[in-house]
Amino acid sequence: MKIVADESDDYGIIDALRKNGYEILAIEDLYKGSADEEVLSISLKESSILITEDKDFGELVYRLKKAHIGIILIRLSGLDPEMKKKIVLKSFSENISEMKNSFSVISYNQTRIRK
Repeated sequence: MKIVADESDDYGIIDALRKNGYEILAIEDLYKGSADEEVLSISLKESSILITEDKDFGELVYRLKKAHIGIILIRLSGLDPEMKKKIVLKSFSENISEMKNSFSVISYNQTRIRK
């Protein structure tokens, strides 16, 4: 499954996902400085789930009703980088198939998936 990584994402998480076999298109590498709506459009064009640390994507999806393939919001601020990677990789391995066409939030204690 291809994943678009917003430029708000910790690059260590992006690298860890790549090392675990996920195909990642990093906005930081190819479309730096893109507005949130453009990033969402890129993920649609790529038929990819979007992973982000930016809560504004929730507003785009819920208030403005923007189409998406899936949004994964990472809420792990303040944690050690290695712990962040471990939590994200565990969540992906357990939940990635359910995250398509959903709005998911990965936090320290849980992953919430809303269809």
